[in-house]
Amino acid sequence: MSDMQQGILIPALLSFLLGSIPFGLLVSRIFRGTDVRKEGSGNVGATNVSRVMGFFPAGLLTLLLDVAKGALPLFVLYNPRTSSWISVLSGTPTLTDSQLWMVGFAAVAGHCFSPWLQFRGGKGVATAFGVIAVMSPISALVGVVTFISIFQETRTGSLASLSAALLCLTSLAVLSHNGEQLFPAAALLFLVLLRHESNLDALLEGREHVFR
Repeated sequence: MSDMQQGILIPALLSFLLGSIPFGLLVSRIFRGTDVRKEGSGNVGATNVSRVMGFFPAGLLTLLLDVAKGALPLFVLYNPRTSSWISVLSGTPTLTDSQLWMVGFAAVAGHCFSPWLQFRGGKGVATAFGVIAVMSPISALVGVVTFISIFQETRTGSLASLSAALLCLTSLAVLSHNGEQLFPAAALLFLVLLRHESNLDALLEGREHVFR
């Protein structure tokens, strides 16, 4: 195994473990003493927490914490000072951008398949946004504008999330100067789309939840 391969293992594992923390479940227990998995859609993400307990403060807190799970590992690794410090301690080269995307993918995978929830979890939208916000702020802005626009028009969280994910990927493809980054970025967004399979079925059948 090369130094570059070794260098990504620990950051990816730590990112996965951070991503696996089910903040939605913790917030629901702290604020209401209940299990959010037993209400609404049964999801532990910010959308279901907002549906069950309201957006403020429970839904907003869950959203911010889920975003932080994706952003924090990359912020630490992307920062020149901390990344060089970690590189010296680990004795491995600084991670490339494509490897940073892979670390971000690990955080989203941890959120979607949390070992604390029998490898179940959320849909990964907020955590993926945290990753994109660090790696490509312009693409993240495109995603936010898309989500807000679609949600205001349809009041359907899943449709807004899926539209934002697709526009984010399109934006990344246009802005990327390194084609190698597109593969892990596309894998990350594909995971988000895959986690919305049931929502796609509900949208096609006209039974998806609409926020009033």
